[in-house]
Amino acid sequence: MKSGVCPKCGSSEVFGDTGNTHGISVSAWAFPQLATVLLVCAECGYLEFYVEDEEKLAKLKEKLRKVE
Repeated sequence: MKSGVCPKCGSSEVFGDTGNTHGISVSAWAFPQLATVLLVCAECGYLEFYVEDEEKLAKLKEKLRKVE
C-alpha cells in the first residue's frame, strides 16, 4: 500500500492521511498520541495503518506480544 498499489485488488486508487491518532485501540493504553499513517483503497475499501514515529514503534515492541 505504501507504494500506492492496493495489495488486495491491485488498484492504484490509494489515498492517505498522516499525523493523526485515527482512534486505533493500541493508542488508548500504550501511547495516547500515537501518530499513524492511514492508507485506504478507494476501490475495495481495504485499509492499513502504520506508526510514523520510529521511537514509539520500538517501544511498542516492549509492550506488545510478538505473534508467532
